[in-house]
Amino acid sequence: MASLGLTFVTALILIVTIMFHAGMLLDFIRPSVLQIQLLGVQLLLFGVVVLLAFADSSGFGFTIGLIGLLTGLFGSFRESNTAKSTDQ
Repeated sequence: MASLGLTFVTALILIVTIMFHAGMLLDFIRPSVLQIQLLGVQLLLFGVVVLLAFADSSGFGFTIGLIGLLTGLFGSFRESNTAKSTDQ
């Protein structure tokens, strides 16, 4: 029964993360670089907790952690919005 719940949680995290990245790329939301990195760290730590808590379902924790790692890396290499200069 735990793997069914972990499947739903992993799918929900994947869908929300895809919507988050799509919103950033389409310029609907403008989070700072730090906010993106913190989201990635939180997802990574949640993946580690799932990995340690459910030894038989380690693939779910690894997937969630990998999503968090990729989100944090995406935030690290993103240009910050505060460095824009308007010369007029």
